[in-house]
Order: sequence, then structure tokens, then C-alpha cells
Amino acid sequence: MTLRNRITDFLTYLSTQRRFSPRTVSTYKKSLDKFADRLEQDAAVEALNELNIKGFVWDLKMKQRLAPASICEHLAALKSFGKYLVRSKVLEMNPAENVPMPKRPKRLVAVLGQKDLSAEKFPELDNPTLADVRARLLLELIYGSGLRISECQSLCWNQIRTNEHLVRVIGKGNKERIVPVTESTLQYMEMFKTFLAEDGRTPLPSSPLFLGEDGKPYSIRTLRNDIHDLLRKIGWEGKASPHVLRHSFATHLLENGAEIMSVKEMLGHSNISTTQVYTHVNAERLKQAFKKTHPRA
Repeated sequence: MTLRNRITDFLTYLSTQRRFSPRTVSTYKKSLDKFADRLEQDAAVEALNELNIKGFVWDLKMKQRLAPASICEHLAALKSFGKYLVRSKVLEMNPAENVPMPKRPKRLVAVLGQKDLSAEKFPELDNPTLADVRARLLLELIYGSGLRISECQSLCWNQIRTNEHLVRVIGKGNKERIVPVTESTLQYMEMFKTFLAEDGRTPLPSSPLFLGEDGKPYSIRTLRNDIHDLLRKIGWEGKASPHVLRHSFATHLLENGAEIMSVKEMLGHSNISTTQVYTHVNAERLKQAFKKTHPRA
């Protein structure tokens, strides 16, 4: 069986057994196809060896001038693929295991200040449209509960526990978590449900919250644009993305005394080290405030 055949099997495994999202599977496919494109069309699986992988990494760095983060993404796909081939008894050892990941420059995540996201910045909507309510509901779910934009897109009405102020979220790797929701979130949900019904899209319990006119969830691009436009309207000049709101959710919780393990659970992180980046953000913001305000700074 050729290398490309094995890649197809691996992608099927990620999709059907690991339950990875189509977007994640597509990312793996692009990385593995990029590697395979350097080889002969009918190259055997043994072409996935350490020498070829190191050559691939060198090419990404020196010829294509990719950033370390992009190279890490490609190499991570090869490492996962190699691990799969070992488990499948196709290879005895993972040829990518000893290929080192490029060092990424440390970069603090962008966050909005608590004042930027205060209630005063978001007064009650006056004669809102469906798009206005959709954007505000997204804001509440991401900044109020820490959901990823993909989790918002796939969220269904039967995952909402209105009386308990909780929502059941299906995250990365099909992992489930329960997170609290704000009173504002529930209010905008009801408002949004009313708008959908008036538009002839009365939602069923199993329907997605963000149900488009075609009966399918709104695209990720549409939802991202909602957040981008909303943040620009309040005068935010930095990166205006859903993930910035999620970063802000975590940072503001820690700034106000939340335990890091609780924040980890709400974000759906598998590893505490992923969450700890927000403690670095918090420390850096404190240092900046100190330099600006302390007479001996």
C-alpha cells in the first residue's frame, strides 16, 4: 500500500474513530499532502522516514520561509501519522518521533480590558435585527462562557439547561464539558429564538442555535464577521476575533481571583500548561500597570 493510501486511511480514522472536526481533519490532510507532494506519486509508506521528514522541515524553514508555528503544525501532523502507523503495526518505530519541534517565540495573547467589555459598552439593543441579536448572543457565549467559535456553531438548543444556567458543550476531540451561562446569554437566546420563529425557522430541540436560512448552521466565517463587526463598533482597534474574546474571558477570570483549574475546565483544555499562558498575560499586565503608576518604576 502506498504512502498516500495510508494517509487516506489515517484521515478516515481521525474522522470516524477520533471524531475530529472536518476542519481539523482538513488541516492534517494539507500537512500530510504537502509532505507527500515532495515524493514520487506512488511512494511506499517507508518513504516516511526521519531523513525525508528532516528534509521537509528544512524546506519549510529555509525555502518556504514558514513561521515556526506553521512548521510545528506540519510536523505535529507527521508525528501523529507516524504514531498511527506504529499502532497499526505498519511501522515498528515512529520516524518523526525524534525530529525536534522548532522553538516558537514567546508571544503574549491579545486581550481586551475589562472596561472594553463592560455592560456600558453594550447597552440594550434598540430595534435590533436578527443579525444584531445573533452577534450579541455570540458575544455572551464566548466572553460569558468561554466557548470556541466552532463550539458556538455546533451548539444545539437541547444542550441548554435554562433553569440551571448551564450549557453542555461538545469540544475538541468530542470531549464534553458543562459551563455556566450568564443571565444575559439566556435573554439573548430567547430573543434570538423569537427572531428565528418570526423568520419561519422555529427551532427544534435538536436544532443548532445558529440556524441559517438554508436549514444549516451559519458558517464559521459569518459568525467570525459578527464578532469582528461588533468589536469594531465599540472602538476596539486590536485584533477583533472570537479567540480574542475567549482570551479575555480567561484573563479576566484570573484577574478577579478565579482558580486556574476552574478556568482550565471551563475552557476545555486538556493540559494545564495551555491555560497557564493566561497567568503570564495577567503578570505582564500587572507589570505594565506598575511601570505606568508607581513613582519608582
